[in-house]
Amino acid sequence: MIPDELLRSLLDSRGKAGIDPTDEVSEPTRIRALDALRETEHSIQGLADRIGVTRQTAYRALEPLEEAGLIRSGPAGLTLTCSGEVVRRTYHDICNETDSSGLVQLARSPHKQWVLHALKRTPARKAALATEATRENGPSRTTIHRIVTDFIAGGYIRERAGACELTRAGQRLLDAYAKFSVVIVQALDKRDILRWLPSTLDTLPIEALEGARVIQNTPDQPHNVLSALTQCIDTDIEIFRWMSTIASPALVAAYWPLFQGSSTDVRVIFTKPVLAAFTGAGATVQPLQEFGSYIEKEATRQGATIRFVTDSLSVQLAICDETRVILVPAPTTGAADATTAGFESTDSAVVKWATTFFDSKYAEGNHPDALFVERAKGHDTRG
Repeated sequence: MIPDELLRSLLDSRGKAGIDPTDEVSEPTRIRALDALRETEHSIQGLADRIGVTRQTAYRALEPLEEAGLIRSGPAGLTLTCSGEVVRRTYHDICNETDSSGLVQLARSPHKQWVLHALKRTPARKAALATEATRENGPSRTTIHRIVTDFIAGGYIRERAGACELTRAGQRLLDAYAKFSVVIVQALDKRDILRWLPSTLDTLPIEALEGARVIQNTPDQPHNVLSALTQCIDTDIEIFRWMSTIASPALVAAYWPLFQGSSTDVRVIFTKPVLAAFTGAGATVQPLQEFGSYIEKEATRQGATIRFVTDSLSVQLAICDETRVILVPAPTTGAADATTAGFESTDSAVVKWATTFFDSKYAEGNHPDALFVERAKGHDTRG
């Protein structure tokens, strides 16, 4: 699937009517499916009932959504993913800025896109547009005349002294379409990552992932992601944030020098099981034993730099000097180890999001001494 195909399938209003032919439905079927899945998970039949279409229509509507990673099947049924929620919300946002029927026209017709882009560059007479279209392999003279007529009627173009120019509505339409296209492109390009992230991570600016490097495990190279996480550290790093959902000796060995030094500002978030693995009887590997001793010392400090959360985390993060982020879906999302993918980004919007997300979880986290107190109470109860 290419971005234009997905964009057309999302925006195209054809076939959006409900089971009752007299029903008036305001949104395309696939957008309504995303809206319904934002509320709760559904089976295919349940979703069909919720949006008022037949089961067969629901199957056809859901196929490109699942292929694009906007939804996925889970134990409880179909669920909305991070990219699905961002696409859904972006659609509704741009529909507040422009008429959705204009978006549908652009999705169906590259020729209409060409005309608006040409007039965005400079106002022009229809004859001049036709000449330019000939040079650029654009629409024919007849097609240009028809498109201009339609767009004038729709209020997207006006004609002054024989020259056509974009109206404000036309500029808004073109900008909205471009905005939606950027989100669609990144949703598809990063689908191997985004399809495993929950819809609650909808503030992740996926439109800013264009320059991000995708890191992909393969059956032949199953440790690519872990290697990227371990190799992101250098001796000159000043600020380091680490969120982990696995008790990995390789990660501990790579990051341990940062904890031993005094010049790096380090903060860490673990899930409760990971923190327990570092400090429990099962910590038999030397890096885990050393780090477990460090954590126990941290528990005596009021300003400990380690926090743990009792709920599961959907991502693993490494944030270096507030300039670089590596993000990987956590195993709890269902991503298979052999094909896990992550990304590395230096985009300021992505770094800002990751830092804000980390800080919110750190503020919600528990001091490590809470784990030892809980463990002690457990021993007392058994005694």
